[in-house]
Amino acid sequence: MLVWSTGGMRIRYFLVVILFAPAVAVAQVPQNLEATAGDRQVSLEWTTPEVEEGDSLTCYRVYRDTTSIPDDTPSDFSDLRVAELEPFEGEAPSYTDSGLSNGTTYFYRVTAEVGETGDGPLTCGGDDTDESSFSNQATATPFAPTVLQITSPEVPVSQPVDADRAVDVTVEGTNVPPDETVRLRHRQGGEASFNTLTMAQNGTEFTASIPGADVTARGVEYFVTTRDEGGNAVRVPSEGVASVRVNSKTLSLTQPGGTAQTAYRMVTYPGQLNDPQLSNLFEVLTPYDPAEWRLFAIGSEGVTADGGYVERDDLGTDLGTGEGLWFISRSGTTLGPIEGTSLRTDRPFEIALRAGWNLIGNPFAFEVPVSQLRVTNSAGTLQDIFGYDGTFVPKSEGDVLEPYRGYLVRLSDGQAGTLVIDPAASPTSSAPSSARSRARWTVDVSVRVGQARDQFNTFGAAPGAGDGIDPADGREPPPVGDYVSLAFQLPTQNGALWRDLRGTGQALRTWTADVRTTVSGRATLTVKGVESVPEGQDVWLVDPALDLSQNLRENPRYQFPVSGEEEDRHVRFLVGSPAEVQRAVGKETSRPERVRLLPSAPNPIQAQATLRYAVPSQKRVTLELYDLLGRRVATLVDDRTVQAGTHSYVWTPGAGGERVSSGTYLLRLRAGEETRTRKVVVVQ
Repeated sequence: MLVWSTGGMRIRYFLVVILFAPAVAVAQVPQNLEATAGDRQVSLEWTTPEVEEGDSLTCYRVYRDTTSIPDDTPSDFSDLRVAELEPFEGEAPSYTDSGLSNGTTYFYRVTAEVGETGDGPLTCGGDDTDESSFSNQATATPFAPTVLQITSPEVPVSQPVDADRAVDVTVEGTNVPPDETVRLRHRQGGEASFNTLTMAQNGTEFTASIPGADVTARGVEYFVTTRDEGGNAVRVPSEGVASVRVNSKTLSLTQPGGTAQTAYRMVTYPGQLNDPQLSNLFEVLTPYDPAEWRLFAIGSEGVTADGGYVERDDLGTDLGTGEGLWFISRSGTTLGPIEGTSLRTDRPFEIALRAGWNLIGNPFAFEVPVSQLRVTNSAGTLQDIFGYDGTFVPKSEGDVLEPYRGYLVRLSDGQAGTLVIDPAASPTSSAPSSARSRARWTVDVSVRVGQARDQFNTFGAAPGAGDGIDPADGREPPPVGDYVSLAFQLPTQNGALWRDLRGTGQALRTWTADVRTTVSGRATLTVKGVESVPEGQDVWLVDPALDLSQNLRENPRYQFPVSGEEEDRHVRFLVGSPAEVQRAVGKETSRPERVRLLPSAPNPIQAQATLRYAVPSQKRVTLELYDLLGRRVATLVDDRTVQAGTHSYVWTPGAGGERVSSGTYLLRLRAGEETRTRKVVVVQ
């Protein structure tokens, strides 16, 4: 109380003082403490506690005992403190307590310590910090490590074993828990799943036998597994598999017979052959006889200047592992049996690739997924892989390399590099992916002349694609034998493509395709997938040589005669708005004004001719051939409905069973109520 005196007056004042205690940081308890035992150590992990605004986490404290730690005040157990840890930035807090005794159980608790931010430097255990209560308790018992070691067969490389004979596997096991089983997991090379055998124990030795039925030319793969005291899996090898090479005397392949239009195949032998000389591999066919059987390869300088292959008629040369050959046999045959040893399947096999096309073979006696191929030593990517079964078959992710089969392979931009074939790897991204999955739409085109065929050709549109060669495009492979080939020509650079994807958004896109063949007769083009082209866009084919065009939405099949002299025949595919396509095709100005039977091409007719007619509107038409006595020789088009425009029919005299000899004939067109007649000459 204060007394103030003024003029005889005494004034009393009371002063009330309120003291404010400073705020103190309060630490939150760490959560979810877990302990994992190891060899003479225990690993701890826990969850970072929440820290209030204005506070900073100073440190963690770890407490350990060989008996349970009471959930009391941590400062009462400072003698159990084994570590003070700085805060962990950007990662979960953890601590490994090492130097412990195996077989002893240890008990752990953790605390967190915080202080107010801005009160100067904070130190663990300082007067201006607060330690949390104990976390939950975690326990663990360190244990001696369980170790497995394969003693037989030797790893990683053992002597090859004979096919059909059991393989005894022996493992030395250290500190294997008495209640745990040691298991042998085995399979033939390339199989998806493993068979399991329980290994017999004799002291620290464990044994089991892989049945002879599983010891084949594919090779054998295995690993051994058990669990340690902590329940953790233990395996040997620690990654992958142990590989056993197998000697086989039964390697053989079957080749179909036929003509040069159908019977070529790319072949190889898997593994390391005892005698890789061609005279041994093709012994059942020797001597070399080009009239009965032939071999071709890509020469040391690559594909020849005319796009062909080099004949391998010197049977004194060897077939290298991973090398393929073109093989044809008129009568068909089975080659072998051949002796050889399977390759190791615990590591990849590498094939050196030259610039341009390469003819390789699957070096393993089992299927290898294309997704397990990759390229090294090159800036190029694996752009094209082709198999062959009478037509080239492109391979992409999801496909496989078959055993005993060869393949044409080419890197992007024709670069050289190394092809890595991993027999048991996880899928990689180096294999050619399916361009169809990225395309907005695609149309497939096949062509056939006689028995020769080229089944896989694709044009379409994809976001980001250009007019040049893109990763989604594919190079046309060099043909073999008596062939027919269709390839799209690039508008901006040289190159023939079997798959050509262009950008989206243009009002009109044009693909020019060259058809080349060594077979004379009628070429039949068939398109599929036109329905994938967006509605409102027309799809037309234009044949400049015959001045014909065709709406592929209405009729997906087109035929024209070919001489078989390997001359390029150009056809164009147009996709775009109806106005743009019509303008390009010229239909607005060339729409027929009347029914016409146009001159045949050629005339006189020898092997084949294209017969053309035009109608101004939809008509039902019949096209027939008569001799000069008025007798009908053949009905070529029988009461078929056609749309307005110019149409064609490819005729091979006598192909339909009609008897046609040299002479003059009358070709008669009936379109609705109108009839037109024109003379044609046949020269047999």
